[in-house]
Amino acid sequence: MSFGFFQVFQDRFSFLDTELYRLSNANLPLVEKNFDARLGWSEHYPTPQGERPRSGSRHDGTALMSTYGDSYTHCDEVDDDQTWQSFLADKTGSEVYNYGVGGFGTGQAYLRFNDEFATHRTPVVALGLITENINRVVNVYRPYYYPGTQLRFTKPRFIERDGDLVLLENPIQDKAELPRLMDDAFLRTVGRHDWWFNRDEYPVLGFPYSAILLNQRIWKEAISGKMERPVTDMNPRPWEELWEQEEPRSLMFAIFDRFFVDARELGSHPLLLILPQREDVEERLRTGRLPNAVQRILDHCEARLLDCIEMVSVFTQHLEAEEAPSLDDLFLLAHVSPEGNRLIAQRIADWLRERDWLDKKPE
Repeated sequence: MSFGFFQVFQDRFSFLDTELYRLSNANLPLVEKNFDARLGWSEHYPTPQGERPRSGSRHDGTALMSTYGDSYTHCDEVDDDQTWQSFLADKTGSEVYNYGVGGFGTGQAYLRFNDEFATHRTPVVALGLITENINRVVNVYRPYYYPGTQLRFTKPRFIERDGDLVLLENPIQDKAELPRLMDDAFLRTVGRHDWWFNRDEYPVLGFPYSAILLNQRIWKEAISGKMERPVTDMNPRPWEELWEQEEPRSLMFAIFDRFFVDARELGSHPLLLILPQREDVEERLRTGRLPNAVQRILDHCEARLLDCIEMVSVFTQHLEAEEAPSLDDLFLLAHVSPEGNRLIAQRIADWLRERDWLDKKPE
């Protein structure tokens, strides 16, 4: 019975298959194109500072704010003039630079800030994230976190040691080494510092088939599917909650703290932005409470006196005020819509105005 069931429904479950992790010859050109020895991968636009372009952007020293983060900061799925940075620039009359990179973990975003901000300073600097990003800060090889990813790169990550952040550099330091990602032995060495490296103990699709039924991951995936939380590139581990585990949570908070210290030392005012995932907004609407992950970040920021804006409440308040609210107006396939980006821009503009930043913006 087990043999028949898993032969018929094998595509609904994940099984141990080293081919899932190996880089293919077909994907090698794309990986070579976006490879970055320091960050793992990056996307530098042909603009004076490598930021995402927008019409009317200026590089004359009048920028008020710069932003670092993942695809929610980069604003995937919308045009250059539909990002929240572009709307914010229009609202404030000041330049807002977008240094977000799709797929980045918070550690990578901090590293890019650390590498670039000293030469591209702005009075305010924001580190953007979504709550899922905690899963990325403990990841070294993206396919170990999500085998179906298009981002088949290794990446640096931080660990905490003796109360300090220690950087484990990107395992691939030269583009010529990328073919090593086709070698299983090398991939196993990469997995030594990867939280997700066979952590779930993927079952083997083979005899004894009845043993598959004893594998915890199989049941986690089955329960996840039943709860309509499918495994996707933006939600590869719906059954995991790393915000409840001390090690990754402490690491994430340590990255926040280091970002604030470094930004202040460089003469800038740091800001943490919790950007809205659709699942977080749905939970807030359903329960009337902020998701646990969002609340944990807010509590940490309050305890450390770190400026933080969470956008989940902004979206839910907007929806509750509408006569016919629809999440589809605020979200696209995976990211925020232009209308949602306008809400984000308005909230940040209000924060800047409340703190008189718009009165003292660069001339």
